[in-house]
Amino acid sequence: MRQSLLPLFDWYGHTGLARVMSDSAALIATAQIIHLIGMALLIGTIMMVDLTMLGFGFKRHPVSRVARELAPWTWTGLAIMFATGPINLASETQRCYDSSFFWIKMGLILLAVAFHFTVHRRATLAEPPVLASKAKLIACVSLTLWFAIAIAAKFIGFYGEDLREALMSLAGQSIC
Repeated sequence: MRQSLLPLFDWYGHTGLARVMSDSAALIATAQIIHLIGMALLIGTIMMVDLTMLGFGFKRHPVSRVARELAPWTWTGLAIMFATGPINLASETQRCYDSSFFWIKMGLILLAVAFHFTVHRRATLAEPPVLASKAKLIACVSLTLWFAIAIAAKFIGFYGEDLREALMSLAGQSIC
């Protein structure tokens, strides 16, 4: 699957947007800052709902109310991230394509978004509320997925290369 996307990444890396982004450190920094603001909105609001499900958040309000009131902010954060993600990708398509952590992040995003808009959403909006043990499990899975995405994203910067090649290279070296 990954190999079949190489032509798309190659094309995207040669677009006008990619050239403009690659030539401007200020534009790259601005896009990354806006992306981080979106991440703070998205993960911050989800975390507030999840902490409420875990019994640490808004104790005076039902989870359903917290989730409904924060939903516009969650959607805004998600929209900002989906808008700025491809812009950030334009400045370093080859590095992202080569990074195992980029692909891990993309897979986790698919899982987290699917989980959030199915299992998580049903649990947070349920009336009557779901059992506390089920709510806590759902909140823990949600938090784990979103934090794993943030960690994988950070690791793209630290480890831009393909981990498979690095591991094979290490395996090929003899230990003395």
